[in-house]
Amino acid sequence: MSKSPLLRTAAATCALSVVMVGAAAGAPAGAQEGKVTLYVVQALPGEEVDISVDGEVLAEDVETAEIAGPFTVSPGEKTWAFADSDGEVIIENTVNGSAGDNSDVVLHLPSATGDDPVLTVFDNDLSAVPEDKAAVNVAHTAAVPPADIVVDDEVLFANVANGESLSLVVPVDTYTVEIVPTGESEPVLLGPLDLAVEGGSLNRVFAVGTPETDTMNVVTHVIDVEDEGSGKPDVVNTGTGGQAVMLARVADSLSGLWH
Repeated sequence: MSKSPLLRTAAATCALSVVMVGAAAGAPAGAQEGKVTLYVVQALPGEEVDISVDGEVLAEDVETAEIAGPFTVSPGEKTWAFADSDGEVIIENTVNGSAGDNSDVVLHLPSATGDDPVLTVFDNDLSAVPEDKAAVNVAHTAAVPPADIVVDDEVLFANVANGESLSLVVPVDTYTVEIVPTGESEPVLLGPLDLAVEGGSLNRVFAVGTPETDTMNVVTHVIDVEDEGSGKPDVVNTGTGGQAVMLARVADSLSGLWH
């Protein structure tokens, strides 16, 4: 069976810029009425995996930092299994989806190095975004403790734990991004790197890998969304991270930082 198509992915080490490449036109990509649409982000360093759902192989030999899909499945509980190149199952988990759902399923390392890989599902918000704005969602899926995400020298996401994600809507531009331990400026776990965001799109950014094996990098996934209607505000703070104490300060500072 051939490998599934790869959608707009990029990987970058600390010294490289992040570039969003490739595209599937339309919004949302792979949408199918009455179905669940899923992409798989392969975030395990140094692995090639086969992906199956309820025993049916959907993709083979998916490499690190690749995004496979979109896959469409019927609503309800599905058993997703990931096997290594020797056919050994790395992880098997149940994912429950409702009709119309669109999500990224991320196979990644937990925060503690040496623990078994985990599977985290992130819903894709496909709300309309104007062409001069970009919806950006940053997810922590790397083998590091809770971290701060610094954008253009400002801590915009604070105390983000493994498996959490946070979102902003920002003007189209290129931003300098670093990841550091919570409340610290050193050591820099990832970056600085340049993140060029694409307008009229959902820009998903996954921090992956582990510092111990020098595999920290970024995987990006860009999905076109509708650009109808009035423009969104410049900043919309959402997500599941521990950033609550930062929201007021971030909202006040961003109007000057990102304009």
